[in-house]
Amino acid sequence: MYSEKQKSPYFRAGASVASNTNGTQWRERVNALSGDSGLLAKDVDSIVTSTRIRLARNIATYPFPAKLNKKQAEEIVRSVRYELNHLQHFTTYDIDELGDDEATLLQERHLISPALIHNRAISVAFITENKEISVMVNEEDHLREQFITRGLRLNEAYEGLGKIDDALDKALTFAYDKKFGYLTACPSNLGTGMRASVQMFLPGIAKYNYFEVLMPTLKANGMTVRGVYGEGSAAEGYEYQVSNQKTLGVSEQEILVETQEIVKCVCEREVALRDRMLREEGLALRDSCMRAYGLLTNSVLLSEKELESAMVRIKLGIALGFFKTHDAASLNDFIANMRPASFKVENCEKGMTEQDQAVLRADITQKVLAELIEKTVV
Repeated sequence: MYSEKQKSPYFRAGASVASNTNGTQWRERVNALSGDSGLLAKDVDSIVTSTRIRLARNIATYPFPAKLNKKQAEEIVRSVRYELNHLQHFTTYDIDELGDDEATLLQERHLISPALIHNRAISVAFITENKEISVMVNEEDHLREQFITRGLRLNEAYEGLGKIDDALDKALTFAYDKKFGYLTACPSNLGTGMRASVQMFLPGIAKYNYFEVLMPTLKANGMTVRGVYGEGSAAEGYEYQVSNQKTLGVSEQEILVETQEIVKCVCEREVALRDRMLREEGLALRDSCMRAYGLLTNSVLLSEKELESAMVRIKLGIALGFFKTHDAASLNDFIANMRPASFKVENCEKGMTEQDQAVLRADITQKVLAELIEKTVV
């Protein structure tokens, strides 16, 4: 069956971007985002937060998770664990054995999904030590494999996950049809079963409601925009996910190139709209960002909502040139690590009062901002 898939346009090794585009050319196009477009690396770094490639897969000999019994679910977990352990080290997270805070922490960091938590009686996640690769078992599909990495690295994420996917397919035999590609529980994932997502910080586009202009182009190209936690979620702090919606009738390489090109267009428009923000409201925006900086660097008590709201303005200040940071990735990590469950699990002692947590939150924030943020001279 594996050899038959190699003849299909959905299969990784046999796909092509277009009739005149070979594998080397599509890889160059994916990696050339800031080449000829006029975009600078610093512009991309201030816009693109992370990249994710996700693959939906099912084992041919089992019913979809909604129809699995406990024994079948456990058999799938054992099989996946055995194969993954022959590839590299994965930590096992039995969702039914995790506390609510631990499960929410993994969800906050995009390592597991709400659907996996919902299926906690039969679901397990296998996650690498560096937290880049996560394999969710018995979610909506038997496997949801994903590779998450900082910045815009579509090709690296795709190739890194591809090695895992190919090895699992050879060992487990994924459900596959020559006409429809990989078979999935939801028809919207048929074909490649692949989602290429780029998380982006887009205050300019949000402010001027430019997605209304972009959406027809996105839809025409099989793309969509979602909130930071994917389908059905709302945008938080100007953070959006741009991803492919179409998986049937296209190859994996076509999805990568289309995503890259759409991200390039969105980045170019965001840079232009940030310039417009400065021209029209520069002084007021600078005042708002500086007030947020003052709050974060002088508070004795700092609530979750205060931190979340103020950090959005810190990121906005960096985007508009009011602040400088030498390490945007670490700043994004800090924001993720200060989300409610992450902060509680990793920083708070058991029995800590809300006031004690607010004091600790303020102390950590002041230390981190002192290291990462520098005000620019007017």
